Amino acid sequence: MLSLKTLINRRFGYVGLFGAMALGILIVLIIWQRQPPLPPDPELVTLKADNQALTNALAKLNMTLDIEREIVIEMNNTLLSLQTESLEQQLALRFYQKVMAPEDTANGVHIEKVILEAGMNKRLVRFEVLVAQLEKRKRYIKGTVILEVIGSLDGQPQILNISSMVKSKKDLKVSFKFFQHIKSEFELPQKFIPERVKVTIKMPRQRGQKAADVSQEYPWQELIKSPIALMLPSS
Repeated sequence: MLSLKTLINRRFGYVGLFGAMALGILIVLIIWQRQPPLPPDPELVTLKADNQALTNALAKLNMTLDIEREIVIEMNNTLLSLQTESLEQQLALRFYQKVMAPEDTANGVHIEKVILEAGMNKRLVRFEVLVAQLEKRKRYIKGTVILEVIGSLDGQPQILNISSMVKSKKDLKVSFKFFQHIKSEFELPQKFIPERVKVTIKMPRQRGQKAADVSQEYPWQELIKSPIALMLPSS
């Protein structure tokens, strides 16, 4: 067995060893702390600078977008106000037209606009009729649009009833409280020469509505629009 003296010597030997190791680590830490810092990585510095530049650019872009958004909102509000004012002026004008020319309205209904547009095949004609109701009514106006084209065929006067030439007669039905667009198309017969267009809104008698018609007649050439021709390079 080891003697007591031997055990004590070994224990103090271990303590001395650990102490020396700790002292060595402490000396290394002190030396490391006293060393000058390593120079920054140039690539890392560049990346940080680029990141900051992008952050600043994004902030400026967001500010610009916010300003533009406010401008768009203000312009929309201004445009809406102008449109409302224009609509009020148009309604006022229609009211005076109704007073001065009551034959142009019936049941408060007025034919606001008629548009004709020729297709690439000039015999094909697209039409649009805008009708409006100028009186304050709780019930819907119901009726039918009758479109007639007055002209000649082989030198003889002829009237075309477009109602029988559209794809669906439902396209000519009206049911509205304030206004309605009626759109459809038809094809003119060969050799037919159109001269005038007559548009009639026929309103049958029903609850809250008197039987009445309102008509407008227009020269064909004042309404017809030609299609936009394709710009082809010359050979």
